Amino acid sequence: SYRLLVREARFERDYEAIVELEQYHYASDEEMLALWHCERCDFYREGNVQPKCPRCGADMRFHDLKSATRASRFLVMELLDKAPYEPRYVGYVRVDPPVPLMNRRVPGGVEREIREKVFPPEWFAHPFRPNEEVPPERWWDEQGEALKEARSPVSRLARVVVHPDYRVDGLGQQAVKAMIDWVRERWVPEMRLPKEAIETVAMMARYNPFMEKAGFIYMWDTGGGRPVLYYPLTERAGELIRKFLETDELARRHKGRLYRPRFRPVEKLDSPLILKGLTKSYTSELTLEELSEPVRRLLEAFGVRHRVIQKFVIRNGRIEIAPGTVNVIVGASGSGKTTLLRVIYGLATGSEDPLYRPEGGEFKLPSNVRVQAYIPGEIEPEFGDEPIAEVLFRITGDESLAVEILNYAGISDAVLYRAPFRELSTGQKERARIAYLLAHRPNLILIDEFAAHLDPTTAVRVARRMSQLAREKNITLVLVTHREEVIRALEPDRIYMVGYGTLFRYGELPDKGFRVMEPYATYIVEGKKRWEIRRYPTKVRGKVGVVSGGKLIGTVEIVGSKGPFSVEELSRHQDRHLSNDRFLKEYAKGEKLYVWELGEAEKFDEPIPIETKKGQRVWVKIEKQQGEGGEGEGDDRV
Repeated sequence: SYRLLVREARFERDYEAIVELEQYHYASDEEMLALWHCERCDFYREGNVQPKCPRCGADMRFHDLKSATRASRFLVMELLDKAPYEPRYVGYVRVDPPVPLMNRRVPGGVEREIREKVFPPEWFAHPFRPNEEVPPERWWDEQGEALKEARSPVSRLARVVVHPDYRVDGLGQQAVKAMIDWVRERWVPEMRLPKEAIETVAMMARYNPFMEKAGFIYMWDTGGGRPVLYYPLTERAGELIRKFLETDELARRHKGRLYRPRFRPVEKLDSPLILKGLTKSYTSELTLEELSEPVRRLLEAFGVRHRVIQKFVIRNGRIEIAPGTVNVIVGASGSGKTTLLRVIYGLATGSEDPLYRPEGGEFKLPSNVRVQAYIPGEIEPEFGDEPIAEVLFRITGDESLAVEILNYAGISDAVLYRAPFRELSTGQKERARIAYLLAHRPNLILIDEFAAHLDPTTAVRVARRMSQLAREKNITLVLVTHREEVIRALEPDRIYMVGYGTLFRYGELPDKGFRVMEPYATYIVEGKKRWEIRRYPTKVRGKVGVVSGGKLIGTVEIVGSKGPFSVEELSRHQDRHLSNDRFLKEYAKGEKLYVWELGEAEKFDEPIPIETKKGQRVWVKIEKQQGEGGEGEGDDRV
């Protein structure tokens, strides 16, 4: 959420910000937006950014917006409580008097002065119409004379510009709503008559519905083919608009609605995607054959020789992806998150590549699955050097649908439509990739390292939009991320943990747990104790429970086992095991000790009672469904 300050532009810095924002829509090499003035040299210069005076080198000051008139009024939208790297100004609105004349395009021709046939003619009897042919030195006076005569109960929304990185969050609608209140209360722009309606003429309304979402009603197209929309401020204006929509032959067809979405919800997965007993291992062969002699001698000095390394990435894992849900995969680096996405992608596409095939398990796939994936370095969108809008058009075959998908993904700037992928910012590239995936109309999307390279604010913005899109369009999402703020923004239906051969749903109870005395049990689940001292090593890996006082108080991952160590050696690492020398000596009884290395820890809000039986020593069997303990083993061979 944002805190915004929306106010009338008053200061020079406000208009400098308007020039900067205006470039996102209208600037080009040929069109200069602003006129700048050097007070020292009395020199004027056009430009789209604040220039330095070519005569004295001083910063020139803002003088005027070339496209504006003396009747133009501006609202600026400032971002409060912003991060240091965020812009102060995120948008602006410009309000002008209504256009002097308006015709309507009809089949076979043009209907003249359409507004006077719908609304009282006197509403448009005194337009703002300065003589555009006067010389520059007469411009200000001519505009002033025209403004003296102008009065109308109708205002015109002339511009709505929002910073491209913030359009996805509905700030355009917020800007329009603020403008509506401003016009109603202050009678802007000329402030002579209370306002009954607001008109706007905007081609972009065909491709983006934010004006209609703010309450504007489509009326007709101008003689030049541009859509005209009205917002009624009074009951009288609302009744006149309703009468027109009910009685006019063309209006009865469109019923006041312009935007017709083309990107419709996809067919939802017809069943869950279930993987049971999933097994995937990794094999790597280390050889010194192709190394130079100095490097070979170096590695041999450390005992490195030819070796085949094998380990389980996922062993006996289970995952169930329900149709239309948002699912997040979390885990440490190298724990198997990408491997899981590869397996799902391979099963969904029928790939025979061993990299994408599981080695064991039972799998149930929806019969109608259509998958798209983004795995950096392996499966990536193919943009080439073409503009991103062109790439999406080639996929969809519909230019309006291509623009709509870009808008959905958070790219709603025409300047960016025509930009090639390589010219986009990091955040824009993330959105463009999402648009590329959406353009194929999948019902299952897999993304690795989602929002990994975005700043926190942008990452949250993209995550929120992605989650919203998936739920609106019946798309099932499986995303890999490690960022807590991204997970919160996604509001996932399920979170799965991958690590050290295990795969489980977050919040599920582990199969087994081990007993620990206090205060060490609490230290473990709080993540403070990273080594558990025992008299023997363990082969157990992955998530296990931590049991204290007959209750399961949390979970931890066992990531390895080391030893044997002497008491003296362990004393040097007291910060890891939190045990003092006296305890170590009493526990060791003259023998060597071992370390169980601990990883990801979770402390339960409420401890879960565990029923234990006689004979259990270290390990306790945990019943997942009931949250109760059953019979356990006497050692770590569970």
